[in-house]
Amino acid sequence: MGLVRSASGYVREYIVAPCKVPYNEFCYNVAMNRTEKIRILIADDFKVLSDVIRLHLEQAGDLEVVGEAPDLNHALEQARGLQPDVIIMNDYLPPLDSAHAAELFRKQELPVAILVISMKAEADLIQRSFRHGANGFMHKDEIDDCLAEAIRSVHRGDRYFSARAREAYGSIQD
Repeated sequence: MGLVRSASGYVREYIVAPCKVPYNEFCYNVAMNRTEKIRILIADDFKVLSDVIRLHLEQAGDLEVVGEAPDLNHALEQARGLQPDVIIMNDYLPPLDSAHAAELFRKQELPVAILVISMKAEADLIQRSFRHGANGFMHKDEIDDCLAEAIRSVHRGDRYFSARAREAYGSIQD
């Protein structure tokens, strides 16, 4: 028996179970046959995209959309009440951009991972988002390919860059 703190800040009791891959929370849940899902809040002012994301995530057995918010005020309110593990946030969440919105979530000390999605994979936006508290960044065109992977990654506490975001971010590293 022991304790583990998830990326969302919750402390959970666990029993060490045999697992042939390096430990991570997803492996632990599978090994322990747990049905606990990663709780997700979608914060996007474009309802059609929110619906697409919701439908996409319903196909993954370990992910659950617990709420949707069209703007920053609703997102903050729902994050406090619903206590999601991950927030999928548009790069512009009225009235602020993702960097400043992520900073507000961090100032509220909400134990949540933030995954920014954007139609623009611009190095400056990516850098500012991470500097202000985002955990992951992906281009909206890559949702079908890697959204579930990105959510699991930021939930584990890892930083996530989709392929297009990695290309743009690499341009400021050089």
